[in-house]
Amino acid sequence: MSRRDGTRGRPEGRPGWSKPPEAPPAEPMTRASRQTTAYLKRLFEQVGFGIDASKGQNFLVDLNLVDLVVREAGIGPADVVLEVGCGTGVLTERLAAAAGRVVTAEIDPRLAQLARDRLIEVDNVELVEGDALASKHVMAPALLAAVEAALAASPGGALRLVANLPYCVATPVISNLLALPRPFASATVTVQREMAERMSAHAGDSSYNALSVWIGAQADAEIVRILPPSVFWPRPKVESAIVRIVVDTQRRATIPDPARFHRFIRDLFCHRRKLLRGVLVRIAGGKRELGVREGVEALYTTLGLGPEARAEEIPPAGLIRLESEFHARFGG
Repeated sequence: MSRRDGTRGRPEGRPGWSKPPEAPPAEPMTRASRQTTAYLKRLFEQVGFGIDASKGQNFLVDLNLVDLVVREAGIGPADVVLEVGCGTGVLTERLAAAAGRVVTAEIDPRLAQLARDRLIEVDNVELVEGDALASKHVMAPALLAAVEAALAASPGGALRLVANLPYCVATPVISNLLALPRPFASATVTVQREMAERMSAHAGDSSYNALSVWIGAQADAEIVRILPPSVFWPRPKVESAIVRIVVDTQRRATIPDPARFHRFIRDLFCHRRKLLRGVLVRIAGGKRELGVREGVEALYTTLGLGPEARAEEIPPAGLIRLESEFHARFGG
């Protein structure tokens, strides 16, 4: 396994080296047994690891579903895979067998060490220890640099996001990666079912929101499988889902300014159930600004919007046009 300093593993005698934990004695160390609930409980007890709920630590213990995630990802031998939240490295190990290179991030140093120990003989994985996010709207520079380096070393390979995403970072990770000049070609991730329904929602659906539009404006999203809480440890309180997103480069090219469009739909969907006219007036500067109401009325006429129009009823293509016309009239 490669590291940021270019060395392999953690040879004994180097600073920071720690002996890998011994295998739990009561269970044979076969590949199939290394992500069972019983194994994880004993392993974590041995190394003094306590689950941190604030980091969304829920481990997928059904290896058939781990394999399903890898199959659905459609990984090619030259592809670069980005994984956020490698945990103990079970999914990482399978991704490395399918991909040219894997870049994985882990915020918890204890899990990062367990993953290093597991992947010590795997030479196409780079583990970046730390938060995958620099802020809510920005990916960590070190992680992006590792991805760019992997892509440069894999000419012709596609970038694919494949991960059991911690629930607390699913939205910003997906959103921020789609905002990059070169986004992922596809994403195959496990998330909360509610989040998956938002990712794949269409105009008029109860789950349709700014994330639905941001994804739908540049990609197709579908739910592959609903996952019950029982396939995770610890069990989450809600159902999860495997969702697959495939970017459509031609559709993405119809967005004149992706960053500006992203800001616009976030503002718009803060009041998604309100009449669109009032929301646009507010975004444009308010009722007291000279000409704002007249400008919004002219916008309605140009786009053929009805008096009862609401943001939640307009599909992504319509919102792309709305933002473009709005910017032409009001700037911003």
